[in-house]
Amino acid sequence: MLHVSWDPVLIGISFLVAFIASFVALDSAGKVAISSHQGSAFWRFSGGATLGMGIWSMHFIGMLAMKMSMPMNYHFLLTALSFLIALGTATLAITIAISGDTLSRKRLIVATGILSSGVVSMHYVGMAAILEHSAIIWDASLILLSVVIAVVASGAGLWLAFHLRQHSRRVFINRLIAALMMALAICAMHYTGMGAATFTHYTHTQHAGINTVELSVWVSAITLIILGIMLIISMIDSQLRTSRLADNLHQLNSRLEYQTQFDALTGLANRTQIDMCLQDCLHHSALHQQHFALVFIDLDRFKMVNDTWGHHIGDQLLIASAQRIHKCLDDTMTLARLGGDEFILLVPGSTKALLSSLLTRIAGEINAPFSLSGHMIRVSLSAGSSFYPEHGSTLHDLKVKADVAMYHVKQKGRNGWAIYTPEMEALVTSAAGILQDLPLALEQHQFELWFQPKYTAGDHALTGFEALLRWRHPEQGLLLPGVFLQALEDTGLIIPVGNWVIQQACFQLHQWKQQGHPEWSLAINLSPTQFEQHDIVDIVSESLERYNLSPTQLTLEITESVAFKNLSRSVEILNTFSEAGIIVSIDDFGTGYSNMLMLKSLPARELKIDRVFIKDIGENSKNMKIVSTIIDIAHSMNMRVVAEGIETPEQELLLTRMGCGVLQGFLYAKPIPANRIPELIQRDSIVKQLKAVSPLAPQQTISL
Repeated sequence: MLHVSWDPVLIGISFLVAFIASFVALDSAGKVAISSHQGSAFWRFSGGATLGMGIWSMHFIGMLAMKMSMPMNYHFLLTALSFLIALGTATLAITIAISGDTLSRKRLIVATGILSSGVVSMHYVGMAAILEHSAIIWDASLILLSVVIAVVASGAGLWLAFHLRQHSRRVFINRLIAALMMALAICAMHYTGMGAATFTHYTHTQHAGINTVELSVWVSAITLIILGIMLIISMIDSQLRTSRLADNLHQLNSRLEYQTQFDALTGLANRTQIDMCLQDCLHHSALHQQHFALVFIDLDRFKMVNDTWGHHIGDQLLIASAQRIHKCLDDTMTLARLGGDEFILLVPGSTKALLSSLLTRIAGEINAPFSLSGHMIRVSLSAGSSFYPEHGSTLHDLKVKADVAMYHVKQKGRNGWAIYTPEMEALVTSAAGILQDLPLALEQHQFELWFQPKYTAGDHALTGFEALLRWRHPEQGLLLPGVFLQALEDTGLIIPVGNWVIQQACFQLHQWKQQGHPEWSLAINLSPTQFEQHDIVDIVSESLERYNLSPTQLTLEITESVAFKNLSRSVEILNTFSEAGIIVSIDDFGTGYSNMLMLKSLPARELKIDRVFIKDIGENSKNMKIVSTIIDIAHSMNMRVVAEGIETPEQELLLTRMGCGVLQGFLYAKPIPANRIPELIQRDSIVKQLKAVSPLAPQQTISL
């Protein structure tokens, strides 16, 4: 038996090598999750190779630390084989362990088995590479202990390599501790395995192996070169990542600074930026006694675009509108988006004449059709303006006055612009009063139904009426829907009021039936909110049953945009109405954004042409062509056509020739309450008698 002693310095160096190799391996594994596909492959390979090389180097430095009374030489091929075993198994194990987003138990067991078998194989192949001995006595218990240590160390190391690859606040400290634990485990396995060997005696033989000096040079050179290269690469990579992170942070800060001043969708100035511009302009104007104009701009029917075609089309419309408005401006003006479809425009040094010309150009640009993703969309704008210092000396005052002017335009029917006048304040006060009084209107029976007659074309036979809602306000008198309908929608009162309209319409049909007019029909409008009620079919059916009415007497009018908003849902509801015998009419056709061929999908029996196309049908050949096409398509689908807004005999004649079946408008009668319908019938009788006497006499309107 040969005496064995140990060199504590080399033992310390072997531990240091194992520690550095473990740290570099964990650092390389940590870069996998934050690298590209090619980069992650490099770091997986380099991490495994570094760990394998470190284990091998630590083993042979430990062998050098073992001092015996014999020269030690190593078989070259076995030594090289032990290096390849350590390198290959460590690389494969690391790759398996950190290749997925999670470390499953199966992958951990397979990777642990590969790495631990590689470490044990490398160790005992390295021991077998010693040439100058005739026999080694092995302690089986220590061999088994070294294998157990190898398995535990491998499993713990791979688990740490996976879980420490993610960034955390203490990632550096965690890797140092993990590398220390792995180094201790590797050393424990190595020196336990070496302790299991007892060298019996020494026999000198000729050999061609590697002596101790040569091995120490090779081990030192390989260790220093590989670990040095990996540390340099890791430092360079960290420096590059830090540099990229700094660049990204700079870009992010620039982007955040941009977003604090500009609208992300349109690129216009946002509320913060325009307020700063307004403040500067206010200060400059006060100092130099100059004027400037502040304009609020709002797109009309923008919500309808969003509801019909979705927000992506709405966003495109906002971008296109901003571009059109900006095209009308010069470098001194500033346009900003406040949010939604609201814009604000600052016009320094302006006069009312110049502003009027500017707003006229802007309105013309917005009124032109927009072609967006294959859809032809028409919108208009409502704009209100105030002037400094005429309408206020603070930004708050100017904004309030411009908002009042814009609200005035909306109340007048939209599609226009106005400059603030004090008289407009009354309208705002009135609107506030409406919102306050509206909840009590239904409870106090202030709503009424008025009726506008509809006549068949040619013979002028009274075929029915359209029911129109009115509000008899106790202070403001009779109000039209344009004043309060949007408030009903916004407050949710449209549901109970709409249900009341259905009940009242059926009651009126019942009254006419008792008075000897069972042939009359009555059309009522369903709001978008009503149409989307889950029980709207039941509400209508129950009202018809209550008054024992034929379903064909009631016509439900829904707007084109509502019908095509959710086509499958609309078809389902309208099929139910149609099966019940209730007539469905598509109202305001032509003003929305639908394709006329989509009508084939709807079980509607009536089409109502909007008054916009009737107004100048005699002078506008395009409108005449549109109306003619609508009528032809409707007839091809067996739909009755109703034209509203007839005001002149020429319009009546043209529509009759085109084949329009039913006519409605001020030419025949304005909406009237139910108690004045007998006067209407008497008037129609007089008109027919006059025509019988003079068939060429034009249609005459008699005031009721």
